[in-house]
Amino acid sequence: MRTRYTLINMVVNVGGQLMNQVLLFISRMVFIHYLSAAYLGVNGLFTDVLGILNFAELGIGTAMIYSLYEPAAKNDEHRLAQLMNLYRLLYRIVAVVVLLVGLALMPFLGFFIKDSSGIEHLRLIYLMYVANSVCSYLLSYKNSIYLAYQKAYVRNLWAQLCDAVKTLLQIVLIVLTGNFILYLAVQFVMQFIPNIIVSVKVDKEFPYLKECRELPEKEKFHGILRNIGAMSFHKLGTIIVRNTDSLLMSSFVGLLSVGIYSNYKLILSGIDNLLNKFSNAFAGSLGNLGAIEDETRVYSIYRELDLIFFVIYAYWTAGAFALFNAFITLCFGAEYCFSTATVAVLVTEFYVSGQRRVNMLFREAKGLFWYDRYKPLFESAINLAASLLLVKKFGVAGILGGTIISTVTTCLWMEPYILMRYGIREDWQGKLKDYFVRYAERAAVVAVLAAVSYGWVSFCPAKNIGWFLLDGVLYTLLFGAVMVVLYRNTPEFDRLKGRVTAVLKRRKE
Repeated sequence: MRTRYTLINMVVNVGGQLMNQVLLFISRMVFIHYLSAAYLGVNGLFTDVLGILNFAELGIGTAMIYSLYEPAAKNDEHRLAQLMNLYRLLYRIVAVVVLLVGLALMPFLGFFIKDSSGIEHLRLIYLMYVANSVCSYLLSYKNSIYLAYQKAYVRNLWAQLCDAVKTLLQIVLIVLTGNFILYLAVQFVMQFIPNIIVSVKVDKEFPYLKECRELPEKEKFHGILRNIGAMSFHKLGTIIVRNTDSLLMSSFVGLLSVGIYSNYKLILSGIDNLLNKFSNAFAGSLGNLGAIEDETRVYSIYRELDLIFFVIYAYWTAGAFALFNAFITLCFGAEYCFSTATVAVLVTEFYVSGQRRVNMLFREAKGLFWYDRYKPLFESAINLAASLLLVKKFGVAGILGGTIISTVTTCLWMEPYILMRYGIREDWQGKLKDYFVRYAERAAVVAVLAAVSYGWVSFCPAKNIGWFLLDGVLYTLLFGAVMVVLYRNTPEFDRLKGRVTAVLKRRKE
C-alpha cells in the first residue's frame, strides 16, 4: 500500500509541478518584457522578507504532521481529532503574529532597499505580500490529515490546478495592463481556492474532526511542544540561511542584482521544487515506515533513496554549470547573466543543499528534531558572518559562498550523524563512515562531469536553441553512461531495479 500511495503522490506532484514550472517560466519572461527589472527585484526581496516573517510558524507544521503519523496508522480517530484541533489553534496564533510583525516592519522598508526609484505603491505592494502570508495559515492545517494517511495527492491535485490557473491569469493581466498590483491580487485570491476545496472534502471524509473539540492530553501536549521547540531552531536556521540572500544583495549590491539573481533562483528553485514534490511523495509512506518497521528495513530504504537523489541532483548540478548562462542568454538576454565563477558557486550551493534532502526526510519520518536543535543556530551565525565578510569583495558570489561554508561546517556532518546515531542505531559508526566516503566520491564525480561538460560547451557555445538542445542531449548521454558504469553493480541499484520490475509486472497482471 505504501508503494501504491507513493506512486500516486509522485505522479500528481511531479506532473503538476512540471506543468506549473513551464507556466511560471513563461510568466517570468512576460514579467521581464512588460515590467522593469526593479519590480523583479521587489518580487524576490519581499518574497524573502515574508519568508523571514514565517519564522513565527516555528516548524509547527512539521512537528504536528509527525505527531499524526502514528494515530493515522492505527486509525485512532479521537487522537487525530485532538491533534488537528491543536494544529488549528497554533496556526491561528501564527497568523496573528505574522500580521503584527509584518505591520511593525513596514516603516523600515527603506533600510532593506538600496534603490527603490521607479517602484510605485511600494507600501501597498508590501501589505499585499503580508496579507498573502497571513491568509495562508487559515485553512492550510487541514491538508495534514491527507498527508498522515499518505493521500497528499488529494490536496496537491487541486493546488496544482489552481496554480496553473493563477499563472495564466497573471500572464494575461501583465500583457493587457502591465499592472503589478493586479498581478499580486490574483495571487492573493487564488491561494484560497485549493484550501477551501480541501477543507470541504476533509469535513465530509473525516466528520469526527468537527465532532471533537478537545485538545491533546497534557502529556501528549508537552511532547508536541518539545518537538515544536526543537523545530523552531531548525526553522530559524532555514530562514536565516535561505531568506537573507536577497536582503543582503539588495542592501550591499543593489536591487538590480536581486532581479538578476531571481532569474537563476527561479530556475534552480523550479528544479528544487520539482524534486521537493518528488520527495514529498515519499513523506507519508516514510512516516508510516518509521512508525511500524524495524531499523534494518528503514536503512535499506534510506540507501535506495540516497542513490536516487544523488543521481538527480548530480545531473542538474553538472548540467546547470555547463549550460546555465547559455540558457539565461537565450531566454532573457546576456545582460541578465552572472560570471562563470558566480554560477559555479550557485550550482555548488544547489548540490550541497540537495544532498541533505534524504537525511532531512528520514529525520522527519523518525521524529529526530530534538537531537540537533542547536545546529541551526551555529549554521545561521556562520552563514551571516561569512556572507558579510565576503560580500564586499565578491558581491553575490560572496553571499552565496557564505551559505556553502555554513552548510559544510554544520549540516554536512551533523545531519547524517544524528540520523545514524539515533535513527538507524545498529552499527551506526560504520554506516556513518560509509556515508562520508560515498559523499566524497560522489562529489568528485560531479566535479569532473561539470568540468568536462563546461569544457565542450565553451569550445562549441550554444548560440541558438538548436545548439543548446544538442548540448543538452550530449550531456545527458554522457551523464547516463557514467552513472550506469559507476553504480550498476551496487546493492541499491539492484534493489531499485527489482522494485521497478515488480511494479511493471503487477501492472501487466
